[in-house]
Amino acid sequence: MSRKISREFYLICCIIFWNSMEIKAQQFAGDNQWVAPEGVFTLVATAGQEYSQFYLVGALIQEWELNFQFTHYYDDPREQSSAYTASSIYLKRRIWQNDRETAGYGIFGGTGLIPQHLDRGEVTQSFESWFVMGIATYSFFKDQLLWDFLPGATVNFNHKDSDNTAWGFTYSSRAALYGVIPHSAIVAEVFGTSGEAYAPVSYRAGIRWESQHWIIAGTYSSAFDNSFGVGFEIGIMYLTPPLYGKKRNKQASD
Repeated sequence: MSRKISREFYLICCIIFWNSMEIKAQQFAGDNQWVAPEGVFTLVATAGQEYSQFYLVGALIQEWELNFQFTHYYDDPREQSSAYTASSIYLKRRIWQNDRETAGYGIFGGTGLIPQHLDRGEVTQSFESWFVMGIATYSFFKDQLLWDFLPGATVNFNHKDSDNTAWGFTYSSRAALYGVIPHSAIVAEVFGTSGEAYAPVSYRAGIRWESQHWIIAGTYSSAFDNSFGVGFEIGIMYLTPPLYGKKRNKQASD
């Protein structure tokens, strides 16, 4: 019953976001090089079969984003309670991108790990787990195909709630194909973690509808060996207009 209530609650949150507002991530394990202009804030909510998430992202200064992420698991992997909420805090830095903002390089890192890189039964909290990932985004066929590569590393100081330290190499590759469905991208990715902090090789695929301020995505995800599966998810993202900075000043002068 608690799982059903949690699912309905997060789905209602998504619907509220959809009905109340107006480039390119979501519930995907990967990310691209793009960073919002200074003064833009981003809200993200997802609802899935295993967990739901909420993000608050602030482009506080140019080329940087500060991310707060909260993940609510419907069942506690430790079986000590019926639900479990974890948090992550991390910084993202854009290093370079092309003039069209479709390819480039970046890096992000912080504490508390995104759930796609956790094995079943793993539990992390802020300051127990740390991670860093590089981002390389490439553009092909006149920006019809965007391809992201994210190598990274993680360390968990309380591996499987045992006080043992475990290291892992995280990997993710995501491709987005445009031009097939109007205003949308067909997205597929492969991701996982090798090493002591292991997570099975998994896939995720879905459709992502995009507008200037809104992105909505529906996906399905599972491990290739069927050992673990997130299942179906729906997610929605909203980017605010610039609240301060050069972009806001330019809009005011126009």
